[in-house]
Amino acid sequence: MRKLDCEPQTLAKKLRALRRGKAVSLKMMERETHIQKKYLEALEQGRFEDLPEPIYARNFIRAYARALGADETYFLELYEEECGACDLIGPMRSPRQRVERKKFFVWNHFLRFSGIGCLLVGVFAYIGWQVFSIIQSPKVILLSPANDSLTHEAQLNVRGIVEGEASVYVNGEPIVVDENRTFNAYVDLREGLNTLVIEAERRYSRKSVIQRSVVFDPEPWITQVSYLEQ
Repeated sequence: MRKLDCEPQTLAKKLRALRRGKAVSLKMMERETHIQKKYLEALEQGRFEDLPEPIYARNFIRAYARALGADETYFLELYEEECGACDLIGPMRSPRQRVERKKFFVWNHFLRFSGIGCLLVGVFAYIGWQVFSIIQSPKVILLSPANDSLTHEAQLNVRGIVEGEASVYVNGEPIVVDENRTFNAYVDLREGLNTLVIEAERRYSRKSVIQRSVVFDPEPWITQVSYLEQ
């Protein structure tokens, strides 16, 4: 059953109310969803412009709702209603072209050669754009682990989101990327300092490379968690 429908609130307010109603802090949500706290705060404050591209924002909302046992489809629909029209703002804008008015005499051969020249420029520009798209390294957002982190667990969860269809490797070993372009793998750690290398690539593209340093200390530890953050 969907909750909060009776409250005329925005998506951001509904997300915050849902979390606080479950007595879950942002720190706890960060650990549960592996989404950085700054992105969780942006979601709860309606600052969608501070989030990555819409595909990642939708994955954040999906993970947020799933962690709190809520209907993720409902919150995704709210996002589409409030911000779905923002997806095409920016990248598809074209500059206005000034059209110079010609006086009287325009030679046929000049028009013909100009048309051929424009066609060739367009063809080469399209080919160049295609080549650039092919060789450009895929964008990767690594949700966990944080760099220079300390863990007391022998296995470390490596989780993130990759742009488009790409292969992902952790320390040279391939890992599965699901249909939502997210990946999730566990890496065995040795005691002391561990260096993780996360790579993503498409066929013929350059590699995206992210490195993380993690210290594994097997000693037991206790942490105290505040259940509500103001």
